[in-house]
Amino acid sequence: MDLYLDAKESELVQRILVRRLEDLRREIHHTDSRSFRADLKAEESLLHALLDKLKAPAVMGI
Repeated sequence: MDLYLDAKESELVQRILVRRLEDLRREIHHTDSRSFRADLKAEESLLHALLDKLKAPAVMGI
């Protein structure tokens, strides 16, 4: 699937992902359940990958 975002849309999505990552880090820190923590860490990893994909075109000058 291809998704095309203009610069403002991309910046907004990146800000949303960064905020979610911050919240997720706090949630991981306060979670006692190992299985739930593993799920949260998997989500964190996925969010980092998405954020990297959004940043990649800017780095390449696209």
